[in-house]
Parts: sequence; structure tokens; C-alpha cells
Amino acid sequence: MSIQPREVIVVQLNQGPTIVRALEIKATQVSIALGRNKQARVPNNRVLYATGLTSASDGDIEKLRTDARAVADGLDLEELWQLLKDEGIAFTMDDLAGLHWAAEPTTAQKIGLLIHLEETPIYFERDADNYTARSAEAIEETRSKERRQGEKQAARGTLMEALDNGALPQPMNEHHKTLLLHLRSFAINGDSYSKRQTAKDLLEYLGRVSREPQRQAFELLEAAGVLSLDEPIELEQRGIPTDFPDDALAHADEICAAAPSPDEGRVDLTHYDAFTVDDITTTDRDDALSVEVMPSGRFEIGVHITDVASLVSRGSPVDAEADKRMATLYLPEQRIGMLPPRLESERGSLDPNQTRACISLLVQLNGDGEVVDSEVVRSVIVSKGALSYDEVDTAIEDSSASRHESLATLYRLTRRLRERRGEAGAMLLEQPEMVVKVASPDDIEVEVIGRGSPSRMLVSELMILYNSLLAEFCVTHNLPAPYRAQKAPWASGAERPMVSPDMPDGPYKHFLLTRGLSPAELSTTPGPHSSLGVKAYVQASSPLRRYPDLALQRQVSEFLSTGKAAYTPDEIASVAGRADVQLREIGGIEESRKRYWFLKYLEQKYLQSGHHDFQAVALDTDRRGPAVLHLLDYPFRVRAELGSSCEPGDRVTLRLHNVDLWRRVGNFTYVGSSTA
Repeated sequence: MSIQPREVIVVQLNQGPTIVRALEIKATQVSIALGRNKQARVPNNRVLYATGLTSASDGDIEKLRTDARAVADGLDLEELWQLLKDEGIAFTMDDLAGLHWAAEPTTAQKIGLLIHLEETPIYFERDADNYTARSAEAIEETRSKERRQGEKQAARGTLMEALDNGALPQPMNEHHKTLLLHLRSFAINGDSYSKRQTAKDLLEYLGRVSREPQRQAFELLEAAGVLSLDEPIELEQRGIPTDFPDDALAHADEICAAAPSPDEGRVDLTHYDAFTVDDITTTDRDDALSVEVMPSGRFEIGVHITDVASLVSRGSPVDAEADKRMATLYLPEQRIGMLPPRLESERGSLDPNQTRACISLLVQLNGDGEVVDSEVVRSVIVSKGALSYDEVDTAIEDSSASRHESLATLYRLTRRLRERRGEAGAMLLEQPEMVVKVASPDDIEVEVIGRGSPSRMLVSELMILYNSLLAEFCVTHNLPAPYRAQKAPWASGAERPMVSPDMPDGPYKHFLLTRGLSPAELSTTPGPHSSLGVKAYVQASSPLRRYPDLALQRQVSEFLSTGKAAYTPDEIASVAGRADVQLREIGGIEESRKRYWFLKYLEQKYLQSGHHDFQAVALDTDRRGPAVLHLLDYPFRVRAELGSSCEPGDRVTLRLHNVDLWRRVGNFTYVGSSTA
């Protein structure tokens, strides 16, 4: 179309058809005036209509806009469509205007018709400069879409109004459910949710813009009973399943129901006085211990690990699910197993008086606790007892207790093993562990367990012995394995801490000595594990709970049986690489849930009763931010602003003012210094 300078034209902008004045016309584009002192350039194909008016004032243009809008809003083109629907030809906008109005249409009417056709393309569709009547089917589809959009908009309003009042709309239609799902996904995943803008648009409907829209969404849904902070939302954030697929459960049932098959290649150790040591609530017993006095006067320690690999074949439904999960997840409120529950607690568990297949490490030690010889064998054992840690502690001290002699001997030998690791550079710092158990949101139990008790030291030392000697076995036989290695402290060049020999053991000393430690890494290349003080280290002592342990057990068992490896180096590297990532993620989830429930415990036990002062030791008093402190009653780190005179290692008193469970923080303030 031909356009003159200063002519009033209609152009298609982002907000729709707009009446403007043309300024400069070029071959491919037109410069237009958009109000005072504002100009723009548009391509020629964005010009919808030229009015022919070149002398209109700004007032005339504004009146034309108003009149055209009134025409557009009042049009209904159904009658015109009925007239033209069977013609099968295209019409110009001027043609349609002439047919719709009996008299010669005005410029405002033409532009109004154009605006209506562009904004409400129900009856006619445009191709270049012409319009064609749409089919009845296309019109019905458009109307259905408009109805759905209208229903969706209505649902948006009723949903958000109901949520703002702490409820859900009744009844809930499909639009409500879809919008609620978007809001819920955003409340859990935040900006990592792909449809986050849809959720934010819903929140904007309330007219209250929050700096924390994710929290706002969560609190709305929490008030309506859709979500609760007590829920382990971390599982959904990371896509961790809580239930097993049917094929894995069925396969586990088959394994448990099958009669044990004889295996002539196993060493019969059923005559050994083997026993398990676990927490009193443990149902998946994966390791047993034994000690025998040999005719030579040496001692033979047996560490027997349940042979899960003999039950779970590679590539089976149970194995595939275990590979996907990578490890058992321990949360204060629940336990999510790597293997189906029945397999863990029945056939795979070293329960008393049950014949079980194991991969056993038989270690000969002299009276000074020095390893003289060792052997890894495929074995069969029968556990003669399931002991708790407390029972072992008592038996070590009480000469009249059952198994006193064997347990006291084991304790003496493992103490010497521990001393030898210390001489090799191991960090022998035993820090207490905090165990949080949740029976219900109002019944939270927190227990601080000393890791240095005789029973726990004994078991820990024998697991380290098992895994380090199995690593040496793999190195000797060139067997691909996922080794866990750790560089020497401060190898990266970090400044060594000044720790005086007379510094007492405790949180501050532990903080100083471990600050320079590099994280242990999984690799197919063996290397020293510095903090354990061993030449090489694998993890194969928990095949019920960790997939790398199961894979390595399968590797060792196959080698002992056939002399061949079950996995190639690349396959082991794949397991190690995935495990390195997933085990860190699992550890993060466990720590997050433990932190949440402990803070809720503090809130319930201390804030609600009014007692909220705590003793703590300062670990890091960097003046650029809040200090890092370690609570003395609980092994738990917090942050607080300290007095200017406080130094690392000082004992202080902190006061707990409130708990923010959303952010997982307790708000502590400095009260004063404490005496030791």
C-alpha cells in the first residue's frame, strides 16, 4: 500500500493494532510517531491500513482512537460470516466494511472493524491483506479454547482467593488441580521449576509481592493443608522414590522364598562363634565378627559380610533398582532402603541361628595386634548371637558376662590396630554423634552417642581392617575396584593449624585438625587414605546399604569363584563416578532433614519452656560475618555475632531467640563468655 509522510496509519505492534502517524517511508520500513518525542521503525508488513488522512491533528488522532475502539468493542460479525461462509473467496477489509454497513463506512468504523478482526479472529482469518471466512469447525474450536481460557481464569481467581483464606476451593475442578500442581511444584523446587512463571503469576493475583515467592507459595499451601514443612520435600526435589516398583518387590519375594542352594565352593565356618553387633533397633545385620585362638598362639579375627551379591544377580530388577538408588537413605522420620525391605531384613540379614553365605576376611594377628597374614574367602556362617553396643560394652568390662573373653580379646587387639593406624598418620579423633529420631512431629528424640565407646571403636576398627585389607587384595590381584582415596592434610597448600600438644580434645581441636582435609574421592586408582592411615581403601562392608559395596562384593566373589572379574575397569569406573555424585547428594539430604528436626526439637523443648541458653565454643570468628560455633550439649554448628574480644576456642553463652524452619536456622545471640 502507498503511504504518505504524516499520514495516519494502523500498524501491528506488540500490544495489537495501533493508530499512529507515519513520519518517514523507506523501501522496507516506516518511521512512526508514538506520542511526544517518541519514535520507532516498523517493517512495511506490519502496516495494516493507511487512512489517507495527512492533516489530522493530535486531537483528531486521539478521537479516532477512541471512536475506533468503541466500534471494535461493539461488533459482532456472526451475521456477516453467515453471509460469506460458503463463498470460499478472500475479502479485503474495505470489502467487509462495505458489506457490514449499509452506508459508506467511516474511517473509525473501518479501523474498528480492523481492530476487531485482529483481536477477535473468530469468524475470519487474515492472510496478508485479505480475510477469509473460517469453517464452522474452526470457529467451534476457537470458542472452546476461549471457554477453557475463561474457565482457567475463573479457576485462577477462585483458587487464589480460597488459598488466601487458608482453604481449597470446593469443589476442585481440573483447572484448579492443574494450577495447584504448578504452585506446589514451585513451592518445593523454587526457580528450578520449569513453569515457575505460571506459579508467580498466580501469586501476583493476590496483590502482595513477596521477596521470597517460593516461601510465600509454600506458606499458602501449608495453611491450606496441601504441604507441611515436616514433609521431607528434599526427596521430591531430587526425585528420590520412596516405594519400590512391583517387579523389584516380586523379585525380592522370589529370592526370599527360594530354598538356599548348596555351594561347594564355600568354606564352612558354621562352627565359629560368630556374632553381630548393632544398634538395638537394627533389622538389617550385614556384618558378623569372630575371634579364635590358633594353636600357634596367634589370634584369628573373622569379619564376615553377608554375601548380597550371591542373592542379587547383576541386571536383575532388584539390582537395577539398587543401582538407581545407590544407597540407603537414613532420615530422622523414615528409612528408605536401597534394597526391598524383605530382602534386607530376612534373607540378606545375618540373623541368629540362620545359615548365611558371606564374604569373610580371616586375619591372623600376633599378640601385639600386628597383622601376620590374611585371607579372603567365600564362606558359610551361622551367627550365634545378635548383640547391642551396650551389651558388648558391658561384656568387655564384666568378667562373668557371656563372651567376655572373646570380646575383651577383640577389644585389646583392635585398640592396638587403632594405635598402629595412628602411627601411620591416621587422625584418631572421636567426636560424638547426634542421632535424631522422629516418632511424630510432636515426639522428637535426640540422643548424643559417644563414638569412642569400646564397642563402637571395636566395630569401627574391624570395618576399617576389612575394607583396607580387601583393597590390598584387589591391588594384589589387579582387580578393578572403586577405591576411596584421600590426600594428605594440607596437601593443597592450606596453612597448617597451630595445635599444641596439651590442647584438650574437643570440638575446637577437631575443627583445626580437620579443616585442611581434602574430601575422600572414589576412583579406580588405588591410593592412600590419609585420615584413616591406610595404604588403600575400599568400601565393601555394607552391601545391603551401598551399591558400590555390592558391586565390589560381586567383583571379589566372582574372582574367588572363577578367577575372573565380574566388571571391567570401565564398568567399575561408571559405578564409582555415579556413586561419588549420588552419595554426596544423599548425604546432603540426610543432613538437611537432621538439621530440620533438631531445630524443631530445640523450638519445642527450649523455646516453648522458656529455657534457651546454650554453652558453645567458637570455631571461627572471622570479623566479616557471624562466627561459627559448636554447641557443647549437642554436636551441632550454629552462627552468631560475637563480642569483639572473643577469639577462636573461647567458650561462650548463646541465647536462642527463635527458629526459622524454612531457612533451617536457629537465631542465636551472644550473651557472654563462659568459664571452662
